[in-house]
Amino acid sequence: MLTVLLACPGLDHAHRGFETFARECFEALRGRPDLRIELVKGTGRRTGAERVVPTLTRDTRAARALARGAAVEPFVVEHVAFALALVPLVERHRPDVVYFSEWHVGRVLAAWRRVSSRRFALVLSNGSLAPGPYAHLDRVQQLAPGAMDYTVLRGEAAQRQEHLPLGVAMDDEPLLLDDQARAKLRARLGLPADRTVVLSAGALNRQKRLDYLIEEVASLPAPRPYLVLAGQEERETAALRRLARRRLGDDGHDLRTVPPDGMADLYRASDAFVLASLWESFGRVLVEALSHGVPCLAHDDAVMRWVLGDAGETADLTRQGSVARWLNALSTEQLSDAARRRRHRCAHERFSWATLADRYVEMLSRAADDRR
Repeated sequence: MLTVLLACPGLDHAHRGFETFARECFEALRGRPDLRIELVKGTGRRTGAERVVPTLTRDTRAARALARGAAVEPFVVEHVAFALALVPLVERHRPDVVYFSEWHVGRVLAAWRRVSSRRFALVLSNGSLAPGPYAHLDRVQQLAPGAMDYTVLRGEAAQRQEHLPLGVAMDDEPLLLDDQARAKLRARLGLPADRTVVLSAGALNRQKRLDYLIEEVASLPAPRPYLVLAGQEERETAALRRLARRRLGDDGHDLRTVPPDGMADLYRASDAFVLASLWESFGRVLVEALSHGVPCLAHDDAVMRWVLGDAGETADLTRQGSVARWLNALSTEQLSDAARRRRHRCAHERFSWATLADRYVEMLSRAADDRR
């Protein structure tokens, strides 16, 4: 039986795509007869096959001080400390594969593997689109077409890589709400019942171009849509909050951090979803939104065109007015239950764990076999 340690330092204290993916991957693969998988995290409770190796989390004074001294971001300190704490667990459990998304976790484990002569495989889910070098890794999971071509042109070996999209947890059928149920849900979430609700999800920073999105919604005439920005707060969040308050008013927006299990309600309560960033290694929030049937708009980039397929729309989001025009053009048909079912079906057929779980086990098994 293949044994896997799924390592995620930020789980239970950071709310990003990496942490959401780790939790969903663990839940999708645990209990299979051909695989024994344990989830290892840096904080939270130990339950069943979930283990905790205490680490210096990025928000501690010690992590920030070490980061300043080393001229790195505090999350790098967190990841290195986590990987060092993970070494004794790897030594005790002797897994076939350690599977992770954080670049620095792989660097530390690879260094220890060299001096200890252990034979476990290292598999990176490359959600940050790290371009290499990959010599210390046994397998690099590239999430979208084009990523392998890009890294091969930079000198990386194609044999170490494979294209496998992120699996995303979703129901077999979408939960569609009638007007009364949606009104009750919005009331519970603190959202207006009588306005179009536009949602964006991701880190609350300028890299996600939330300032552009705020200005696009602000350009619409009253009563303009209500804008919800959901994600992990960062250093730039306070400035974005001030901009949203100035341009949209206190009654026209909300910035909030939502745990992964609370996002489904936000998607169901929303009329439209916009991802304003100009590039993504995958863009899992687009798949999440589609899985709930929400109309989606993203920048006209190759990766986001591929993720959305025929179920969503793209536009040049470097241009002023692109989001505003799309929101103005949303039709009753696009908001219908039939359209929501079509979007869900497209997402489910391509990105659900029901579709992808076997391919994940095959990838991890190949990495272990190659290492042996």
